[in-house]
Amino acid sequence: MPAPRDDRPVVLFDWGETLMWIPGMIHDPDRHLACVEEIYDERIRPHVRGASGGAPVGRFVEHYLLACRRQIAQSKATQREHSFADRFAMAFALAGVDALPPRAVFEGIADALGDAVARNARLLDGAADVVPRLAATHRLGVVSNYPHGPVVAASLARFGLLRHFEAVVVSSETGWMKPHADCYRPALAALAADPARTLMVGDDLVNDVRGAKALGLHTAWLAPHATALDAAVDIHLRHLDELPAHCARLFA
Repeated sequence: MPAPRDDRPVVLFDWGETLMWIPGMIHDPDRHLACVEEIYDERIRPHVRGASGGAPVGRFVEHYLLACRRQIAQSKATQREHSFADRFAMAFALAGVDALPPRAVFEGIADALGDAVARNARLLDGAADVVPRLAATHRLGVVSNYPHGPVVAASLARFGLLRHFEAVVVSSETGWMKPHADCYRPALAALAADPARTLMVGDDLVNDVRGAKALGLHTAWLAPHATALDAAVDIHLRHLDELPAHCARLFA
């Protein structure tokens, strides 16, 4: 006998800067580069001996920073996501490494950086209370832009929140970044979500609000200091704590 359909409304969350503050290149580049430095001696230095000048950590970080800027700009222009491994491959090439190591080496370095980022992430105010409260009455998912998917699940698990989410979709796994529909669709499919009974919550007006609205979702914009609202904003949140009351009214 098939299981009964779960008709609870769905709430999708953005991850970075909505639930979690992370050492990311967009909003916190100094802390992100500190994570690269943290893994340099053990995971990077052994593979850059052929670089011009031996690529000391400070010099390598300069190459990594340039690779980040180039690939982030390309991803923004195309809506196609790159990966940490891609960044390191480009950084090695920019550093003048004579013979680039195999792809598996870059994947391993990417995992090490991802671990460092997850260890240095911190939960944003309200998330620890709001997520479990909503999980009692709603089905929850995450739709996030990020170049290394495991970081998202690892950081949520670190704070005990991962168990509340039935779907975690990250752009590095779909290949497409929000606001592209193909970043949202896997989460909607995984939750069998009706767009008319689904709310997307996020801090980015383009990626989280306009992208979701184009698919027929309700939208909540987490923007504490905004003074003017876009037509795509259904709910304006100044603090995440306001969300449960809005959800109760929206899905009454």
